[in-house]
Amino acid sequence: MTASVVSSVLQRLGDLVIQEATFLSDVPRQVSSMKAELSQMQCFLNVVDAKCLEGNSMMRNLASNIQDVAYRVEEVIDNAHFIFRRRKTSVSKYTHILGDSIDLREVGKNIQVIRKEISEIFERYNRYNTVNSSTSMEAQPIFREDEDFYAQRLVPPGLDQGMAIVGFDHEIEQIKSYLLDQNNMNLTVISIVGQAGAGKSTLAKLAYSSVITEGYFHKYGWLSISPKYSALEVLRDLVRQIRGTGKISERKSMHLNFYGETEVSKLLFDFLKEERYLIVLDDIWTTDTWDKIKSVFPDKGNGSRIILTTRDMEVGQHPKTKLQIHTPDLLDEDKSWELFQKKAFPHDVQFTELEVVGKKLAKKCNGLPLALVVLGCFLSRNHNIHTWEKMVASVDWEIMKKEGDVGRILALSYHNMSNNLKACFLYTASFPEDYPIAVHVLKKMWIAEGFVPNIRGYTQEEVAYRYVEELAQRCMIQIEERSKNIGWIKKIKIHDVLREWGIGQARKEGFLKVCSSGTDVETSYADEQRCYRVAFHGYFDNEVGKSLLNLRSVLAFNPDGKRLFSFNGLHLLRVLHFCSSLKTCTLPEEINKLVHLRYLGLEGSTIFMFPSYMKGLRSLQILEASTATVKAIPSSLWSIAALKHVHVYRVLHWKAQEIRTKRSLQTLYVFSIMQCDALMWKRTIRSLQKMSQHVSWCLGIVSTKHVKEKETRENEEYNLDIRVDALESKVNGLELSGCFKERHILNDVLPHQNLFPNFLLHLKISCPNILNDDPMPILERLPRLEVLEIINSSYTGRSITCSSEGFLALRSLVLLDLDLEEWNLQQGSMAFLALLTLKCNMLRSISNVLHQLDDLVELRLICMPQLSVDDHEAARGRGCRVMISVDEEQTSDN
Repeated sequence: MTASVVSSVLQRLGDLVIQEATFLSDVPRQVSSMKAELSQMQCFLNVVDAKCLEGNSMMRNLASNIQDVAYRVEEVIDNAHFIFRRRKTSVSKYTHILGDSIDLREVGKNIQVIRKEISEIFERYNRYNTVNSSTSMEAQPIFREDEDFYAQRLVPPGLDQGMAIVGFDHEIEQIKSYLLDQNNMNLTVISIVGQAGAGKSTLAKLAYSSVITEGYFHKYGWLSISPKYSALEVLRDLVRQIRGTGKISERKSMHLNFYGETEVSKLLFDFLKEERYLIVLDDIWTTDTWDKIKSVFPDKGNGSRIILTTRDMEVGQHPKTKLQIHTPDLLDEDKSWELFQKKAFPHDVQFTELEVVGKKLAKKCNGLPLALVVLGCFLSRNHNIHTWEKMVASVDWEIMKKEGDVGRILALSYHNMSNNLKACFLYTASFPEDYPIAVHVLKKMWIAEGFVPNIRGYTQEEVAYRYVEELAQRCMIQIEERSKNIGWIKKIKIHDVLREWGIGQARKEGFLKVCSSGTDVETSYADEQRCYRVAFHGYFDNEVGKSLLNLRSVLAFNPDGKRLFSFNGLHLLRVLHFCSSLKTCTLPEEINKLVHLRYLGLEGSTIFMFPSYMKGLRSLQILEASTATVKAIPSSLWSIAALKHVHVYRVLHWKAQEIRTKRSLQTLYVFSIMQCDALMWKRTIRSLQKMSQHVSWCLGIVSTKHVKEKETRENEEYNLDIRVDALESKVNGLELSGCFKERHILNDVLPHQNLFPNFLLHLKISCPNILNDDPMPILERLPRLEVLEIINSSYTGRSITCSSEGFLALRSLVLLDLDLEEWNLQQGSMAFLALLTLKCNMLRSISNVLHQLDDLVELRLICMPQLSVDDHEAARGRGCRVMISVDEEQTSDN
């Protein structure tokens, strides 16, 4: 991974020379000299990385030394950038001229010191490398990003690789026969047991998706269970899923996050006991998991079913209920070749000259679906027969067959990636098992880490998205969710086999260390390089800066500590991502020591509190808290010249008089502001409107249920002794205002329905271009929503679909200035809608909609002459009053 680090530094050096040469005095010559030195080194470093993987300890030591130097060069670049921004933002160009001159001389001196150190490193290497002097050091090809590569989509919408059904047809029917067997009405567990990569989850998903569409089961849910699961969170998640599949007690489920394990278990039992249900428990590791949750599944003799997938036969046989064991068969030669073909030739292009060698490769995968998929995707990028023949001859397939290890195939695909793409893949392994990774967050982390190069004609976000697509095309990640209208990938997961392999590879290369205990932090193996990134899962070392020196990235997922860790020793940190379930979490003043921090990510049910002064985070580009609550955003944040993106789910107290950032700000998104003075709100909006030519922004202001006088309400402070979830009970209205650039890459502004306030009655969305995906599947599940307004070109799509039993409380719907052409309203949706207001000039007919609205009292049509007489008559025929106008001010009966 040393070559990847140097590649990132090289790009930043180039940017430094190009962008800031006008003020760097004599430094550009020294920077250019350093760039030339690293460029010459880069080809050699690809060989060094390869030798490290072969176990060459001398090369591993050399790679570690070069990585240290490369990261020090990056520090110099950061300091030069800061000097540039400081001079650029000064009131007078002479303000910092003396200090800048001193600092620039220091930059030059540091570069000279580093160049001298590089020379010493290679002198030592040459001195002690006499034993290995005969070793072949031929330069290996460097996989570079090519601009032509970005001319087409890598993974077309809907062509997701995880659902290939080759060889599963018979097995799907077998599983379905267990699920739908009406001669067996007892609660039955179907255990699918098989080795890693055998297709257990795919088989379960295909059977599950098939039967739930048939309507036989009334309630259903899918749970992915990691080795370090929380029983309480698993049960809560199941309640949330079931809540969306039928009419259940919404009032009880609204207070879900206040309940403990016993209360949630009883609630879930009550939900399930009267209905036929289907639940999937995917990837169970121990018998203890079943024992902890089995009591919530009632057996009422109504044909309910549970699908359980596991690698362990003991776990599969453990449930003491009626049981069916299914072991997926490995694919035979014909089916192996069929699956391999689908992946190696995705566009149905046949290469007859490759068939013989292709069948040999498919056979050597020993019928394991994951191995066939990964190998096929890898070879889909190279249809050279000599490459395929060489692979048959060079890989020790017998060892792989005996060990059942697909790691050798994963390594083939991995080592064929560009350096940047390798880094992006290994980074996905830092997330917990079965963790749904939001693509818009992952892209920003990659950019902050320096994995994403500048490609002419594309933004870095677009390039990062192409990396996501390429990893999906190579079958190294699984697509979990797409936007329906545009087909953008919204969420991904990484298969547990690939994740385990990636974690091991990341440690070997000194890229990343994943730690679940203190032992993981302290232990270092002989074949590993020093790591510069660490991810904590369920555990945290409060003195991590002392335990692991010179860290660049820290990711912490649900750490067990009672407070945020100390920042001592973390002054070089570039990325900090913190997921917490504590009641509150205060970021200390010492966070300002992180002068190189580019990305700050916060998530979880915690109320995060920032220090009043944050200007010390001079390099901060991204504040990502789009699922988190913060008490207030300090005004000092807007003074950070490097700031580009601010995404926050909820702010309790809005205290920004005006947003006065420089032109670096690109997106500002706050979904809900709980409290804001009216005058302050107007000033904020006015300042943002002035910036709309280059900033995409959206702010949501809530209205709350209070009986106090207005003056008292404006001065009220929310009590932080309550949980975050209690705040939702105060909210009954929400208005989103702003303006997004058309087709902005941030296309998932609306959060999942579980993040919406449960008691929300009124929602207004007035923010041009903010919604590229149909919002109705999310909004229709809000249990109490009575008034919905989507206006001002807020939705860019051409169609909306409202499913049956959606919008059960909706009384008024307003759709204004939208480019709708089609509205699919299923029977039972919006059953109590009384008032409908439309201004959609491209909507040609609404007769099919009106036939479903039995309770409609009034229909208001604004500037819609394209509607036919039949539409008007359809409304009047149902006893509905029709109001027609040529503008929004004048309305008349017709």
